[in-house]
Amino acid sequence: MTAAAVWLSVAAVAASGNPPGRLYRVGLTKAHTLTVTADKPFTVVDVDGKGPVWKDAYRGPLTFVAEGGPEQEPATVFRVQVAAFSTQAAAEEERARLEREFGAPAVVRLVPDRGSWRVRLGEAADREALGPLVDRLRAAGRTGMWIAEEPQVAAGVAIRLVDPSFASQLTTLARLLVVPAAGAPLKLDGKPYRGVFEIRVNDAGQLRAIDWIEMESYLRGVVPSELGPEVWPQLEALKAQAVAARTYAIANAAQFEDEGFDLCATPRCQAYGGVGAEHPLSDRAVADTAGEIAVYDGKPIDALYTATCGGHTEDAREIFPEQAAPYLVGVPCRAEAAALARSRRVVEGAAPAAVTTELGEDVTRDAWLLAVTGILDAKTAHRPAKELQGPVAAQTLRSWTTALAQRAGRPAPAGEPVAPATLGRAALAISRDLGWEARAQILVSSPDEEALLRDPRTASLPDEERRALAYLAWQGALRPDAQGRWVLDRAPSGATIAAALVKIGEAYDAFDLDEGSIAAVDARGLTVVRGRGSSSMPLAPEPRLFTLAGARTFAVGALQLWPGDKVRYHRDASGRVDFLELRPPVKGLSDDRSAAVYVWEVRKTAAELSEAVAKRVSVGTLQDLRVVRRGVSGRIVELEVVGSAGSTVVKGFDVRNLLDLRESLTVIEIQRDQGGRIASAVFAGKGWGHGVGLCQVGAYGMALRGADYKEILGHYYPGTSLARAPVEASAAAGSR
Repeated sequence: MTAAAVWLSVAAVAASGNPPGRLYRVGLTKAHTLTVTADKPFTVVDVDGKGPVWKDAYRGPLTFVAEGGPEQEPATVFRVQVAAFSTQAAAEEERARLEREFGAPAVVRLVPDRGSWRVRLGEAADREALGPLVDRLRAAGRTGMWIAEEPQVAAGVAIRLVDPSFASQLTTLARLLVVPAAGAPLKLDGKPYRGVFEIRVNDAGQLRAIDWIEMESYLRGVVPSELGPEVWPQLEALKAQAVAARTYAIANAAQFEDEGFDLCATPRCQAYGGVGAEHPLSDRAVADTAGEIAVYDGKPIDALYTATCGGHTEDAREIFPEQAAPYLVGVPCRAEAAALARSRRVVEGAAPAAVTTELGEDVTRDAWLLAVTGILDAKTAHRPAKELQGPVAAQTLRSWTTALAQRAGRPAPAGEPVAPATLGRAALAISRDLGWEARAQILVSSPDEEALLRDPRTASLPDEERRALAYLAWQGALRPDAQGRWVLDRAPSGATIAAALVKIGEAYDAFDLDEGSIAAVDARGLTVVRGRGSSSMPLAPEPRLFTLAGARTFAVGALQLWPGDKVRYHRDASGRVDFLELRPPVKGLSDDRSAAVYVWEVRKTAAELSEAVAKRVSVGTLQDLRVVRRGVSGRIVELEVVGSAGSTVVKGFDVRNLLDLRESLTVIEIQRDQGGRIASAVFAGKGWGHGVGLCQVGAYGMALRGADYKEILGHYYPGTSLARAPVEASAAAGSR
């Protein structure tokens, strides 16, 4: 059969195992062996349409083996990557020029996910052997060179089938199709996928599984893999992600045509998790935007997106020059100043009244938490700032521990209450009443006590008091004074005891505090996003409010809030919020600030840094890293790498790869030893990804502020509009 006829045969089989629509090919796992299972019998057929291979159907696990292929990762060869071009013709012209000038073999390689043609010179079994060639290139004025690694090509590999009884059949074929029964997705190495599998031998002699799947079904496994609905539960953000993913898939179809598929299933292209990733909220986002794509001048855009941009995206021409486009330009990942001012809300609460311990520690937050949750008695709860300043009676402490035990689901305190006449007696009373005496007895040995308390005077305490004090100190419930000495000769204040009770209560999640992100604040109350949805709650009269400065919590009479701020709160019996605190970390007002890696810091030793750099460039002993130029977002777009054997300038996305960092939006701080040599480097940065196009967490932040998916897409892809995807039998139609 001709190649076109084979393609038509495969497409026909794939269409029979999918709902109507555009077919798409996703490159899944590659390995020496692959195992396919399903909940119903499935068939394996030849790609030329000749029918079932070996057996009519398979009911158990079926293993596909690359007969004659390498069991481990194939051997690699190394070449010097010298230049990149947007067209093959320009790359071939440069290849010929390099061969004439340097007398070494050169090759042209397509890098499909970047859409560029790379020219590589020389060939060696290890990096070091290319050193002399790199020196010659550098002497000729060449910069931005890389050492590229390529797998060697294998030949003569076929597919063997092995059934659960270990019977096997060598097919002599290099391509097979696996067709599921209706309603029973195929599982590849235990992971379920919709569609039809193609199993083929790749150039390296390994097996590659390819999922032939209808486009909208494919997106059901992409959108939640790229923007998890459980973590980022905003429908409009997920709809923006769905449109971006659909557009990217269509614009980049047949990227890996030489390997027989359109896109890979990893973040290198766009993540695809199959059936196991699907979620009702992201399914709705796909359905609500079915067929919609982003276009510029009537054509699908190259819809690049990044996980979190650190507050500002970057121009594509600075990161991926070959993908520069008018709509891929750096934009702030935040609302404009006027919009930020409009979105700010102030919650009014009770006038703050500080509660401090006898050591001067502010425990206002702990005192009011005990008050609103009913742990303190009515008199103390009404005015803890006054009532908690002095010592506490035995019966008062017992009432507090009884209430806390009840909230924690623990047994009520029994026996005669211990009067907290000294710090040691208070520690014993708290531990005994709340069941932590057993912890102290089992988890703290006598030698541990000295190390935990670090104060020789505590040796005079009775053993049971000393052990209780040591355990509470270990847990951070009780603390010494500023000189590290324990105040043993007088009764602790109620404020000190209150802070200890909160620490214990939090260990049992006893205070019924909820957490979420602010969606809206108005005169009626709060709307908070929690999990998959949001809820609106009224405010109690004069709620207790707490803000953050650094890592410290402070009581305030008015709390400023913006959409996206993280808060923790308590509701009274009527469902009103009577306790509200801003939660860390507070990272400014960027729409992507809720990402865990919005800010980060990494330290690399000289050895780690040298190893990372040596994988990419050859400059001898690393001596310095100098920022040559930054882009509009602050990302490093040109970095000079200085070594004992010379220097080179690394540009664009290669900067991130060279340094092996989450992002190139970073400050580099070199630390040197006494001899002036690099000892280590500290990288203080923001974001995760390449920083171009749609910021995924930023889309979530925009949705929290009330933006719909069209506004989100218009912000990150300026100048684009939405259109219906062109009707086409397959995104791979050009391969016929």
